[in-house]
Amino acid sequence: MTTTPVTLPKRDQSARLENWSRAFYRFRQSWLSVIGLAIVVALVLVALFAPFIVPHPEHVAGGTNTSARFMAPGADYWFGTNALGQDVFSLVLVGSQVSLFSGLAVVVIAIVVGGVIGAIAGYFGGWIDEILMRITDLLLTIPSLILAMAVAAALGTGVTNMIIAIAITWWPAYARLVRGEVIGKKEEQFITASKALGAGWPRILGRHILPNIMSPIIVKASLDMGFAVLTVASLGFVGIGVKAPTPEWGTLLSVARADMPDYWWTAVFPGCAIFLAVLAFNLLGDGLRDVMDPKARR
Repeated sequence: MTTTPVTLPKRDQSARLENWSRAFYRFRQSWLSVIGLAIVVALVLVALFAPFIVPHPEHVAGGTNTSARFMAPGADYWFGTNALGQDVFSLVLVGSQVSLFSGLAVVVIAIVVGGVIGAIAGYFGGWIDEILMRITDLLLTIPSLILAMAVAAALGTGVTNMIIAIAITWWPAYARLVRGEVIGKKEEQFITASKALGAGWPRILGRHILPNIMSPIIVKASLDMGFAVLTVASLGFVGIGVKAPTPEWGTLLSVARADMPDYWWTAVFPGCAIFLAVLAFNLLGDGLRDVMDPKARR
């Protein structure tokens, strides 16, 4: 008797590729979302390569040129100069590093801390859920900017302390979001099957639940990036965030407000950078929300 070898079918990748192509098609249908993505990519590239492309790196390091004080925008200084004769264009370029990467760090920390707390609360429920959610509710009752200012003032100035202060006020929103998603997912059949096979709660959360609830988290993170940049700039503006001479958009605005309106360029260009970053991340977030909306999938 001869036996015919059984060949297991290989996993077809066409379905996954088709899903990605449909998602990309939906995304590019909104030209505002495409513009937002392009601006975000440009801002990230500028932040990464800013130290290598600034025309006046000595000004970024704290150097001054009093003979070029308050020069209007022109061929030599594209964004003009400030009260110390420093090139505003160079300061804005390097300031993008602190503003964007600080905002990214805030969002990442908030996702990690809020995700862990929300996942544990949603999965176990009971008294664990009550304790964790009451702490979360307590933090949500306090205005985030006021709480961030209080924590930053207590910790002291500096980039690290500023990031910690803002992240403390942001993780409760992610905890609430993840908790709700976990409660909905843990009752589905594939989770029941995993429990029947003897999988522990770390494996169920890490391998089965969390990967299936990433879409709303990604959308919220993309929308929150703009507000994180704005909050970083706000703390720098009031003087409890990044301190001079470290260039940061909010700090540049704070220093330049004394020069308004006669030397408008010292404040307008850092303000435009903040506006552009917030607008770009919001446009990108709207596009991702349309792509990852389950009701939009066929």
